[in-house]
Amino acid sequence: MMDQTPAQDSLKIGTRIRSLRAEKGMSLNQLAQVAGVSKSNLSKIENNAISPTFETIERIARGLQVLPAALLSTPTPAREMLSFTDHGQGQRSDSGGYGFEFLFPDLPDRQMVPFVTTVAPRGQETFEKPSSHAGEEFFYVLEGKVAFLNDGDHRVMQRGDSVYFSSDLPHRVTNLTDSPARLLWVWMG
Repeated sequence: MMDQTPAQDSLKIGTRIRSLRAEKGMSLNQLAQVAGVSKSNLSKIENNAISPTFETIERIARGLQVLPAALLSTPTPAREMLSFTDHGQGQRSDSGGYGFEFLFPDLPDRQMVPFVTTVAPRGQETFEKPSSHAGEEFFYVLEGKVAFLNDGDHRVMQRGDSVYFSSDLPHRVTNLTDSPARLLWVWMG
């Protein structure tokens, strides 16, 4: 069972993409073409019917000529680079057996995207293939026992273990237990 701690808001990545696309005067078809995403999938993403992978977020951000963090943020007035997120109050998004609590969504121009990932118990995830996209990543295991899968190789990791890797290496995390695992994750796209 996923952590049900109430969060500030659910992150509507699709709504943010639609808003940025409109600000730039782009049609759905234009963004789909420059981002290399099908028009059908982009429409589903914008309507929050499906959640994009980090690879797709990176492609859409490049098409919109913004940092990937801008898609994982809420628009706020310009301010200093200082933000706090109280326990359980990040913006949430769920996808494929993974729950994401995005931290500091009020800073759209940040270089790093920090989040807490909750990985569903063994056998409940639905991502079958590894992810691969631009950037660098780091995660630290807060709770549980997971397998970090990389190009057919894997490493068992538990509380206190961490890894830093290039995001273009195919990667996936699976839970090895019957309880949710939690990871502090940072992506720099």
